[in-house]
Amino acid sequence: MTDKFPGFDIVRRGYDRTQVDRFLEGGDGGPLGDAPQFTITRRGYDRSQVEDFLAALRSGGKQ
Repeated sequence: MTDKFPGFDIVRRGYDRTQVDRFLEGGDGGPLGDAPQFTITRRGYDRSQVEDFLAALRSGGKQ
């Protein structure tokens, strides 16, 4: 992740933080287009923020 990336909000039910972090750090392998189905957990990352961020990365655009 870049130095400018502020992070995602933590919400009551969101994507598993460890899974998202590993994917964004490249620890889950595969090209960015092959994002895994993240597990929904309590106190996870805001799903819409993660989806928007991944879409922006895939399109080469900015957040």
